[in-house]
Formats: sequence, structure tokens, C-alpha cells
Amino acid sequence: MTVLSTVPAQRPAPPPAPELRGRTEISDRVVTKIACMAAREVPEVRDVQLRTLPWARPSGGEVHKGQTTLRLSVSVAYPAPLHAVAARLREHVTRRVAAQTGLNVARLDITMTDLGGDLP
Repeated sequence: MTVLSTVPAQRPAPPPAPELRGRTEISDRVVTKIACMAAREVPEVRDVQLRTLPWARPSGGEVHKGQTTLRLSVSVAYPAPLHAVAARLREHVTRRVAAQTGLNVARLDITMTDLGGDLP
């Protein structure tokens, strides 16, 4: 007569500590795209320029040690109050980039390159 015995399942090994699992790197290009998409969510912003214009620097970003610096070149609807739009844009983009990437926005430069279209 053969007796079958079952061995209880072994517990899986605990995962390694978070600092030993690896790291996530977010490229400059990804941060730039997230910032540009977030800027387009502000109602008064008509366009965000990724390419260079003769008179303005293009939108871009750099990531360094958990922080990012961003620059946005935007077209704004007329007759929006530019100072208020810049403040709203700065707050919204900073919040969205931090929420999606976990990076702290150390600096956000905004260049308003054009006034176009009417407010909705």
C-alpha cells in the first residue's frame, strides 16, 4: 500500500527592499511631452510650440536628480489676462508633472509667443 503525502506550499521569498529592486528613469523628452499636454489643458492656451521659432526658445525640459526644469512656449487666447494665465498655467503644469512622474518641478519658464483666437 502506498501512502501519498502532500507537502504544504512554501511561502514565496519576500521581495527585495525597494532600493534594491532597480530604478525608474524618466527622460527629458517624456517630461517635456507631459508638460506640453498639461499646458494644453488650460482653457486660455491655444498652442504649445515644441519646435523652435526664430524669436523664441522651443518648449523643453531637463531632468536631474529627481527634479525637472521646464520651459514652455505658448500661444494664448485674446483677450486673456496674461499674468493670470501664466499663474494658472504654472500651477497646473507643476501639479500634473509631479503627479504623473513624481518629479519636483524646480523651475518653469513660460514664454508667451502669440495672442490668437478668442476666448471660448
